Amino acid sequence: MHHTFSREERLKRRSDFRRCVRQGARAAGDYVVVYVAANELGVTRLGAGSTRRLGNAVARNRAKRLVREAFRLSKADLPTGVDMVVVPRIPWSHPTLEKVKTDLVRTARRAAEELGGQV
Repeated sequence: MHHTFSREERLKRRSDFRRCVRQGARAAGDYVVVYVAANELGVTRLGAGSTRRLGNAVARNRAKRLVREAFRLSKADLPTGVDMVVVPRIPWSHPTLEKVKTDLVRTARRAAEELGGQV
């Protein structure tokens, strides 16, 4: 299995982020909040977001890099055919990659179940 994060797996447009947050299902874990909306592509796409309450630009970017890396390493365990927007929870307690991976998978599955079994 290739552990890559290709262009096809990224949410890039603001409209995709907004659709996930407004129309999708939401679940909160220990370290992340996940918004999930179904897509017609058959591939899971990720958008990582952050708020200024998390800290300065360095802290926000580090949190997003950690979320993207957790996604990249755990793609096989995530629901397929969905768009996900993942936002670090406040307060961000600088968790390890392993903790973020576990929390991301568990939270994404809960959000996908809440979506209604479409995935």
